[in-house]
Amino acid sequence: MEENKVERPTMKMLPGDEVRQIMWRFAERYDIQMAIAGARQTARSVVARLVANGQRFTHEWTPEKQSLFDAFDASGMTAATLNADCGGLFEGPRNLAMSLVTYETAWVDNGAATSSFVNDLAMGPIAEMGTPEQKTKYMTLCAPGNPSGKTWRGSFALTEPLPYVGVDTGVLCGRVSVAEWKDGEEPMLRVEKRGRFITNIEICD
Repeated sequence: MEENKVERPTMKMLPGDEVRQIMWRFAERYDIQMAIAGARQTARSVVARLVANGQRFTHEWTPEKQSLFDAFDASGMTAATLNADCGGLFEGPRNLAMSLVTYETAWVDNGAATSSFVNDLAMGPIAEMGTPEQKTKYMTLCAPGNPSGKTWRGSFALTEPLPYVGVDTGVLCGRVSVAEWKDGEEPMLRVEKRGRFITNIEICD
């Protein structure tokens, strides 16, 4: 005897902006809505052109790829996750804002989406563990239009193991030590591990 199967309603399409604003509780946040609109426009113009021109298949840093960061700056994506007093766009749920603008960019290209929040990955440890002076210094330097005249780029130096005979692919051993620590300066670390960097960027500061 066949069991009675009940057809459950399924989502025929992704929720639109109005529904998402209610679901994720930013219906009253016009500033976040504008950040999303800027990310969407950037994804569908600059990012889409880069993908169409084959930039996805190159590893070298090119002027075309640099234009991607310039577009992130101009659209407000770079500043969306910085403190307002350091050049950010707004106060509030910055992680939510980062997720939303990344989501919009990922519709066109995942690589561009990952690149859009490299500063956020770099700033994460500083935001969590840094001194107030460090937070202000680096957040301000990462903000477009800062007094230095140059927008700093950060990256999170994530590594993955290079498997070799006799070692499990999911295991990676390494050592970290302080190579040098001058008075009044930050320590210089020496890291020894068998792996490769997968998220650092050639042009990062």
